[in-house]
Amino acid sequence: MSSDAWLSASSQHFRPSTRTVPDSFAPPAFNGTNIDADTWLAHFRRYVEYRQLADRDITQIFPLFLKDSAIDWYDTLTADMKNDLDSLLGNFKAYFGKTELDYVFADETVFTRVQRPNEKARDYISQMQKLAKRVPHLEDEILRW
Repeated sequence: MSSDAWLSASSQHFRPSTRTVPDSFAPPAFNGTNIDADTWLAHFRRYVEYRQLADRDITQIFPLFLKDSAIDWYDTLTADMKNDLDSLLGNFKAYFGKTELDYVFADETVFTRVQRPNEKARDYISQMQKLAKRVPHLEDEILRW
């Protein structure tokens, strides 16, 4: 067996190792109403990125984090949509997430948020930056100040 043939054959079974992380760091199960979908999805993305999961693995693990109306939604998707990570997560965000307009008219926005009593300045600035990121078409340059 030539070295090229061995490399070809062995690479078919090679899987890079994934990082492990305690279950307590995994996102909680999403049921469609228990948590803000955009916040949950951001946590899920950080979790799978840290674990170094391939797109195929992410699409397979995704439904394990869904329950109630969220898993009902998932069950209605086509196989193609379930197997394409961008389509799957995009559909999730479109169905459960807030629209840009929802963020503009939210109770607390970058335009209405004031520093709370005893709130540290750095915490207030961090919250303002987070709220500002939700404003549609806001340039990143503005967030640096």
